[in-house]
Amino acid sequence: MFPAARITDMHLCPMSSGPVPHVGGPILPPGAPTILIMALPAARVTDLCACVGRPDVIVRESATVMIMNLPAARVLDNCAHGGMIVIPGAPTVLIGG
Repeated sequence: MFPAARITDMHLCPMSSGPVPHVGGPILPPGAPTILIMALPAARVTDLCACVGRPDVIVRESATVMIMNLPAARVLDNCAHGGMIVIPGAPTVLIGG
């Protein structure tokens, strides 16, 4: 089980655009605006993340927890650019497999 990911939680991105590293950034709104985790909207698969290049997207998620008809995102879930969502996320809300 891993901490739930929310809007504004950070992701890392290992890609670069020529000499400029992407580094990553926050998960972008809107997420799931009606599902609040520690006062922030829940993040799900297909939600976008800020990145120096084009926006990144969450691609690996919980296979068992659905939020507004999309799988829930968690800390350490993968993003399309090859990075992942990083800690802390919501340490009091754990989401399994």
